[in-house]
Amino acid sequence: MSLWSKLKERFAKDEPAPVAPPPPKPAPKPKVETSEDDLAALGLLAAGEEVPTDLALAELSRARGTSNERAALDRLLRARAARPLDERLAIAAADLFVQRGQIAAALELLDGASSTDALMMAADLRAERGEVAAAITLVERVLVRDIDAPGARERHERWRRWLGGAAPKDNPLNEATVLRADAPETTLRIVGEAGRGGAGTVYEAVDDVLGRRVALKVYHRPEDEHDKLEREARLAVTLAGRGVVRVFDVDPVRGWIVMEWLPAGALKRWLVQKDADFLWPIERWLAPLALAVARVHERGFVHADLKPANVLFRHVDEPVISDFGLAHPVGQVVAGGSRGYLSPERLSGEPITPADDVYALGRILEDALNALGERDLGSWRHGVALALASAEERPRDARALLRAWGL
Repeated sequence: MSLWSKLKERFAKDEPAPVAPPPPKPAPKPKVETSEDDLAALGLLAAGEEVPTDLALAELSRARGTSNERAALDRLLRARAARPLDERLAIAAADLFVQRGQIAAALELLDGASSTDALMMAADLRAERGEVAAAITLVERVLVRDIDAPGARERHERWRRWLGGAAPKDNPLNEATVLRADAPETTLRIVGEAGRGGAGTVYEAVDDVLGRRVALKVYHRPEDEHDKLEREARLAVTLAGRGVVRVFDVDPVRGWIVMEWLPAGALKRWLVQKDADFLWPIERWLAPLALAVARVHERGFVHADLKPANVLFRHVDEPVISDFGLAHPVGQVVAGGSRGYLSPERLSGEPITPADDVYALGRILEDALNALGERDLGSWRHGVALALASAEERPRDARALLRAWGL
């Protein structure tokens, strides 16, 4: 049984918070003498050449436990420095590094990975090193895609307890939302429900007096969300401009806000449909989205809740940021946020910075790459790794991220 398999068993059980792991044991002595000619494919991979993954896996398997094992792993580290490895190869090599006690090298290979197996492995290794907040962000990326991924929810709940906070409760999406008879005392005529989330429900509506179609957002619990709704409307007006949703009216007491109607809908819709015609090329919508976030940062604010449901479109090349309910000036401590899009620093309770939005943009990009499936996305995979890097290495704000992405 590999060391990671043992880790998986360990984290499947309830236990106290992690402590620093013991010093790594010396690597076992090679059992068989082999020739470096057996590493030809891995050598080509290290040199930047394309190599079939099955061939590289076969060479790595043959090198396991031999005098070639270290050389094989070194070649894979060199290959990873140039671009992300195929995730099957990264997982196999990372497992070998774990057995050799080289956890940092294993995490380096898994950096930027997005498959469930790779994310779960990286999460377990982070938790084993005591990096609980980072482990939570990794497992949340799994839960966003598959709430029933084996062991994911159990780990998430346990690690949140270790971190000192309860796991955020998801509001049921089928929760009834009833418009009271006096709810919108406006000239609006509701056409139908357009979307529903934890905070409220969005309706497509028509202003019969002005003759325009609008979006009416009604909060589920207006008595509890008064400040959030008022902040959402006020900041949208303060930050008004290209890339920010237009707000027409608000009633914090009754709990509704009227915004422009965006017929192209939310990015979440296009991700769920895996609509390649809309999503590709990525830079068509990602560059203006990051630029809109950069403008928010330059005004001294952090959005603090960027996610696909909060990115709307006037047109495919004109994304719009919505829902400023959690947005605050830089340096404040902000509770709440959306599972899977919170940086490790936010989860640790640190004051918000623009780098938290950079992390969320990286997660949005990762969602888009997963929706696009089998394409040559190597450079964009590197873009994900840049945005999801540690706080020390991550671009400090959206403008710096645009430069790092070459946009």
